[in-house]
Amino acid sequence: MHPDTCREIAEKAAAQGVSVVDAPVSGGQQDIAAGTVTVFDGGDDDAVARAREVLTSYADPVLHVGPVGAGQRVKLVNNALFAAQIGAVAEGVRLGDRLGIDEATLLTALPHGSAASRALGGIAATGSADAFIA
Repeated sequence: MHPDTCREIAEKAAAQGVSVVDAPVSGGQQDIAAGTVTVFDGGDDDAVARAREVLTSYADPVLHVGPVGAGQRVKLVNNALFAAQIGAVAEGVRLGDRLGIDEATLLTALPHGSAASRALGGIAATGSADAFIA
């Protein structure tokens, strides 16, 4: 949802005495199953406090990042950085190929070095950059 849409909904809801919290998540299926998906919540302090018990029932951590819409903005930045990391890994795989290192070898080795990242881990678990991107 667009951050401005969150704000507009919150303004309309406030006129009816309803508080709004935007609470996008970050994480994959394994995080959902483990209850460790991350929530970036945006809203006023009282509304966030009231929503906390519900949010912590499925997420850890739950991070209050600012007013309504801030959760969506943090999620947008998070997704942009994750996409950039995927692109960097894909380029690394291409470089490895030009250097004579096959992708499977790279994806086994790199998660143990300083190149490790959530994106690299996901790609390695999938088996190839192209398969992960698809």
